[in-house]
Parts: sequence; structure tokens; C-alpha cells
Amino acid sequence: MSNRKLNLETKALPELSFRLLSISSSKFENDWTSYPHSHQFTEIFFIKSGSGYMQIENETIPVKADSLVLIGTHVLHTEFSNSSDPLDYYVLGVEGLKIITDRPVEYSIVNSSSNAPSIRLCFESILNEMHNKRKCYEEICQHYLAILILLIYRKDHISCELVEPLNSSRECHKARRYIEENYHDKITLNSLADSCNITKYYLSHQFTELYGKSPIAYLTEVRISAAKDLLTTTSYSIEEIAGSTGFSSSSYFSQTFQKICHVSPQQYRKAHVVV
Repeated sequence: MSNRKLNLETKALPELSFRLLSISSSKFENDWTSYPHSHQFTEIFFIKSGSGYMQIENETIPVKADSLVLIGTHVLHTEFSNSSDPLDYYVLGVEGLKIITDRPVEYSIVNSSSNAPSIRLCFESILNEMHNKRKCYEEICQHYLAILILLIYRKDHISCELVEPLNSSRECHKARRYIEENYHDKITLNSLADSCNITKYYLSHQFTELYGKSPIAYLTEVRISAAKDLLTTTSYSIEEIAGSTGFSSSSYFSQTFQKICHVSPQQYRKAHVVV
């Protein structure tokens, strides 16, 4: 009989205080408009398949399968996919984690192919636990996140540090993400509050305190940003753009666009479309 025993070195282990807020799985199918946005928490992307690029502030970075991308708080970013090779990716929202970098913008991006199976397993396990919500799933998800962060620590050119979590509301983060993913649907303050299981009065107050604008004002901002993209990249009619960005009518869309952008949708298209 052969036997091999390895003992764990006895040393003080760091207390990991970062916290998982959310996970999403996304795949581009030519039905989603990308626009720059930021968060009050760190995001960790893992590209499962496909190719494209990420716009991070003023930088454009190509990504492909096994790319691991960490984006810090308040950093403007968005994702773009190659239509012939659509991006399929996971993204985690993590509170209490800061990316250490020499860049002026807080982000890191690497090819994680050397340990991609282990990294993918962490994301898939978190998604499965969050979906099924079995007993103790929150603690299990947190432990998978800790494993993922430690795997990231192993990368010589990726470094993170723990920071005090912002005085933020988990419900507000959930509401913001809901808006960003469902802005094209009919959303009211009541329906948004219901999706977060809180009262509309609490949501409105906390969201405004956290982001400096009401949930409905942010919803309008997201819809206008999406409309700007459609105006400059498609030949959709004003009616089609209004409908696809969640406005109840083309007249209300035009009125809101004029109020926020100080030009009509037609004038904006004419000024920004490259001939």
C-alpha cells in the first residue's frame, strides 16, 4: 500500500472581508444595446467563449475566450461583441475589493488559460447556487468567491487589496442592475421595488442617496443612452427606437430626448452619423 500525507503550513490566514453582490451570465444575440456605465463595486468578468472588446474609459481592449477582466469602482466601461463570434461571459459584482494597478484607470485584464477550468468552475458553481438557492447557498457562494480571488492573487500581474465596503445598499445595486438589463420593458417605481422586495419609498430614498438621482431618473438616463446608440448605429425609425428603449410613445420619447439632450432625435442622428 502506498500512502502520501501533506500537512498544511501553520500560519495566520488573512480574513477575507469582500462580499459577493451578484452574478450574471450573458450572451450577445444582436438584441442588446451596449452603453458606458459604472458601479460602486468591483466587477469580475470571465469570457466563456466568443470574441470582442471592452471599452474601459478611453481604452479599447480586445477580449476572447478565457479572458479575465477586473474593473474597479466608478470606472466607465461597456462590452462589444463580434457579430460572427458572439461573446458569452459571466460577471460578478463584488464589494470590498480594490484592484492595484499602475494604470491611471483601475482595471486589470489577462488571459487566464493556464487555470481557466478552475476559474470557470468558480463562476459556474456560484451561478448554480444562486439559481437553486438551497440551504446555505449564500455562504457557499461566498466561499467560491474567496477561491476565485485567491486564484487571481496567484497571477503575478494582478494584485488586489481589501477595502472597507462602501455604505451602499444591496437592494439599490439590484435595482440598478435590473434597470440596466430590462430598460426596454415597462418599468415603474412599484414594479422596480417589487423586484427588490422592498417598498418604493425606501428604494427611492436609498437609491437617490446612493447614486444622486432617483430610480426613474436613472431609468430615463439609461434609455436615452441606448437611444443615442441606436440613432447613430442603425436606420431604425424614431417609432422603432422609442419602442425598443422602453418609451411609451414616440412623442414622449422625442419630448424627453429634447429635454435631456437639447436637440431632437433627428437632429442628434444628423449630427452624429458618420457618412
